[in-house]
Amino acid sequence: MFPLVCFKGHTSEGASYVIRKYCPADRERVRFICSETGFLGSPQEPFFYGREEFADLWSAYWTDYEPAGAFVAEVEGQVEGYLLGCLDTRLQEKVWKRRTVPDVGRRMLRREWWRHPQNRAMLRALFRENLFNLMQSKQVPSMEEVVREYPAHLHTNIAGPRFRGAGLGKKLMIAYIRFLKERGIKGVHLGTTSHNREAVPFYRRMGFEVLVKRRMRIYDHVIADPPLYFLCMGQKL
Repeated sequence: MFPLVCFKGHTSEGASYVIRKYCPADRERVRFICSETGFLGSPQEPFFYGREEFADLWSAYWTDYEPAGAFVAEVEGQVEGYLLGCLDTRLQEKVWKRRTVPDVGRRMLRREWWRHPQNRAMLRALFRENLFNLMQSKQVPSMEEVVREYPAHLHTNIAGPRFRGAGLGKKLMIAYIRFLKERGIKGVHLGTTSHNREAVPFYRRMGFEVLVKRRMRIYDHVIADPPLYFLCMGQKL
């Protein structure tokens, strides 16, 4: 059986931390961190207004349907980071499309959601992004190929700058990779962007390599320095 507590230690500032499996009591804190880091590591609001909807899209599957693959970093008694993962990306996508997206979509039709200019701008950007991806689909490796060879996935966030670079992300990653290897998973992938200049070198140090790189335009209206690229990175286990 995989241990509840994976690591214990102290940050460079002397704060005690524990890397452990996720439990239901962590859900609200995970959702907060998801929204607080949802826009390229910063709070989501410049891009998407509506924290409940955003957290449902990007954390609810992993906390509600497959919590076994979720880990948290607790510092001085408070969750300050997480890693959410799944063993079978195809299953996650099926549940996400059939349950999560329709539920969130119904709530996004409410009048108050439409009042926010961020959301209208985001939907226009999403339309342009999907159209561009359709036009470029034959010029980059498909995600279907990635999922076939790297079936598990993960996404991970640390709440604030104080604990980024403190070793929490590394310990979360080690715990999750160990979890996958114990279950015989042959590969894992993750998604990030070229603007995530701290995370990309970290992922490389942890053994990930870039599998897919494509131009991403969905954030062009809210970032100061395009172009930005989507990076899918993977690791064979």
